[in-house]
Order: sequence, then structure tokens, then C-alpha cells
Amino acid sequence: MDTSRISALLQRAGIEDRGIQGPTLVDYAFMLMRGIVITGGFFWLILRPSPDIMKFWLVSLFLIFTIYSLILYGFIFSWPRKIEALYLVCLSLDLIFMGIFIKLTGGFNSIVYLVIYPFVALHSFHYGFIRGIALALVSSIVYITASYDHWGLLIWTDVIFKISIIWLLAGFLGFVSEKEKYDREGLIITQTRLGFLQHELEKAYKNLQDVKSHVEQSEKLASIGRLSAELAHEINNPLDGIKNCLSVIKRESTDAGQKKKYFELIDEALYDIEKAVRDLLDYAKRHDPVMEDVDLASVLKRTIIMAEYKLQKTGIQVETFFDDRLPHIMGDSHKLQEVFFNIVMNAIDAMPKGGRLTIETGKIGNFIDVKIMDTGVGIPQEHLSKIFQPFYTTKPLGEGTGLGLSVSLDIIKKHNGAIDVYSKVGDGAIFSITLPIAMKESKELKIV
Repeated sequence: MDTSRISALLQRAGIEDRGIQGPTLVDYAFMLMRGIVITGGFFWLILRPSPDIMKFWLVSLFLIFTIYSLILYGFIFSWPRKIEALYLVCLSLDLIFMGIFIKLTGGFNSIVYLVIYPFVALHSFHYGFIRGIALALVSSIVYITASYDHWGLLIWTDVIFKISIIWLLAGFLGFVSEKEKYDREGLIITQTRLGFLQHELEKAYKNLQDVKSHVEQSEKLASIGRLSAELAHEINNPLDGIKNCLSVIKRESTDAGQKKKYFELIDEALYDIEKAVRDLLDYAKRHDPVMEDVDLASVLKRTIIMAEYKLQKTGIQVETFFDDRLPHIMGDSHKLQEVFFNIVMNAIDAMPKGGRLTIETGKIGNFIDVKIMDTGVGIPQEHLSKIFQPFYTTKPLGEGTGLGLSVSLDIIKKHNGAIDVYSKVGDGAIFSITLPIAMKESKELKIV
């Protein structure tokens, strides 16, 4: 395993190097194993019957091992950056001590050989497969060498069995260690990539927000520019007409009948200017409606009277079917009249050569349905989903701001109602407005 690569990945993942952060859990496991060996060895030496000279050498060797262990961990805690080099020296000295202990306590028959198993197992798991196998080889050589004086008494099947266990432990735990390190490295790489991707996504999101902000600002400016152009045409065209009418009226040759006609045209032009400005103000302000008890039939009748001049001028026949039994609604009569007037005026524009305008009311459950139908040119399917968007209009420049239906939809929504439109080119259009009925409970009006 490439340790420099792992170190680099650890640093990229924000994990400190083990030498910098000090002893790890594995280091404390090594310390615990050494402490158990020292403690167990102490009681073993006290309780084990041995000749005095042999006990002297064993106790002396044990004291040297204990002092060496204390010095070792003193170095480890003092110089954590050198921990790998210290463990390499420690490994060599531990093997020497084990070989001497095995030789002094009976060679092949020494019980000390059991210490080799946890020693090899822990080191194989910590250092990996290759170093684990190498340690198993060296430990086997030490064990066989320490039993050299008793070769004649060796039972080789037992020797091979004991050494096989050492190799089995080293191979299995070394493989598990390599797998764990490989998985850990993969996890670190994945975390690093995820961190990088998260950073890039956050960066891209911020850029997207900036772009969105610029686009929204550009759209606002474009809308203002488009609105200014529309409004300029909406006002300039009637103003030109007013100027022309005034020029004719000022002539001495113009009789009273003609003057009356031109005054009517001036009134019509002033109305167009007023409507353009009102549409803009309504779109900009969008005040909440003032709710009161409203009779929709009366509002619709006033709407027809307001549009009567243009209806007669274009030769449009009006048919009304009002249900006199309809209950009232809670609403703003002025705002609702504005909605109906916008739709009626659009219907008039759709029938420049005359036609029929039908307005009917009915009750559907707890709602009143108002239908305004015309026999005009109709609305193409591709425009139906856009007609309620602000500034959207199919009329030539200067003949509409594209705000009427947008404002109307906003008003109806504030009345908890809805507007639906059905149309087919050549077959006219149907606008259906549904509004909740006002029911009386405890002498108070409320919307159902």
C-alpha cells in the first residue's frame, strides 16, 4: 500500500497524520498486549518451579524486557513522529527476547511460544499482508532456532502444526487488514470526491443564483422597456387622434353635427388613454379587494352599459341569461367589474366585423359560474397557456399592454375563484369565471 498516497488522501480528507495526532487505538492495543505479557510473565516466574540459576537468568531477562518496554513507550509518547521507526526497532528486539525466553524455558516444549500467536496476529493486522507473512517467517525461524538444542527430541508434525497456525494467523489477518485499508482508502477517496463535488455544486449554485438574479433584472428592464414602448403607443396614437379632431373642430367650416362626432371620438381616445394607464397602475399596485355583499347580475349589467358604445359601433348583438335566483357573493364590485369589462373588451376586439356576445350566469355547487362567450376569431391553442402572463398580447404594437387578463386573474384569485378559457380558432372563445357563494351564518357573511 502506498503510504504517501494514503497520507495525501488523509490530508485532503481533513484527517491528520497519525504521527501528528499521537498514538492511535492500535498503539494502545500494542501497549495493552505488552502490559498483559509483563503482568502474566511476572506471576509465571514466581509460580514456575525452576533451578535457582535458571530463575536468576529468567528474572534478569524479564526485568530487562520490562525496562526496555517502559523506555520504548517513553520514546513513543515523546516522539510520535518517529513511531513507525520505533516499532520496527521494537519488533526486532521483541523477537530476540522471545527467542531467548523460548530457549531458556525448554525450546520446542516451552510454553512461551504461545506469545508468538497474539504477537504475529496483532502485527499482521496492523501492518498488512506482506509484513505479516514476513513476520510469520521470521517468527518461525526464531522458534525453530531457539529449539536447536532439542532437535533430537523434536516431533516435526507438532512443529509444522504450530508454525502453520502462525502462518494462518498472519495470512488471514493480513488479508483482512489489507481489505480494511483498501476500503478505508476508497472511503476517503469517495469522501474527498464528494467534498469536491459539493464544493463545485455550491459554486455552481451560487453562479446560477447570480445568473438568475441578472436574468431577472434583465427581464425586469426588458419588461419596463416593452411596457414603455407599449404605453407610448397606447397614449401617442389616441393623442394624435385628439390633435387631428381638435384641428378639424377649430375650422370655421365645421358644422355642429361634425363637431359632436369629433368630440365623441375625443372622448373615446381619452378613454383609451385612461385604460392604458389604469391597466399599468392596477398591475403595479394590485391592491387587495374590499369585500362586500355583491349581486353579480348588477355588476354584469353595469359592465354591458359601459361597453355599450363600442358594442353598437361594431354591430355586436348582446344576449344575457341571468338566473334571478342566484345568491350573492362576497367580493369587490369595482374589481369584479374591471375583470368582466376586460374580458368583454377583448371579445369586442375579437369581433371587428360584428358578432354575438353572450353572457350567462348559473350555480354549480357552492359556486356561481359566469360565462362570457363570443363568436370572434378565437384563440390559437399555442396562445391559450400564455394569455394570463403579464405583458403577453397577440395584438399589434400600440393596441394593448398585455396586462388586462393578468390583472383579472389576480383579482379572481384574491376572491378565491378561478378563470378558465376555452377556444378554437374560428369558433370564438368562452371565458368561465367561478366565484364562491356568500352564505349567511349568525348574521355574518362568509365565503364558502
